[in-house]
Amino acid sequence: SRIELGDVTPHNIKQLKRLNQVIFPVSYNDKFYKDVLEVGELAKLGTKMLNHVLNICEKDGTFDNIYLHVQISNESAIDFYRKFGFEIIETKKNYYKRIEPADAHVLQKNLKAPCLGQNADVQKTDN
Repeated sequence: SRIELGDVTPHNIKQLKRLNQVIFPVSYNDKFYKDVLEVGELAKLGTKMLNHVLNICEKDGTFDNIYLHVQISNESAIDFYRKFGFEIIETKKNYYKRIEPADAHVLQKNLKAPCLGQNADVQKTDN
């Protein structure tokens, strides 16, 4: 059977809150849900939140990578994170305890530019 989620509206925001409480190990305050309604679409909110995290990491300058877990069946989330440069690097069996499938992909985004190495330096030549 397939479950589809529609738009978040004032009429179903309490259902979203309940789902989050059951599924995720993090509690969100009421302001979070108010912001979800104001944004209108979860994708826009997700983009805003991820950009915020990426900006913090960039400004800090000490982070090499960001890691996250995504349920293996959540293709839209995997596509979303790939657009931001995340790559699947591992799959963890039985990562989730209350949802099926229980497996999760570990995604990574490298925040440091790859080093070219000592021999790849541009050399100045005189003509």
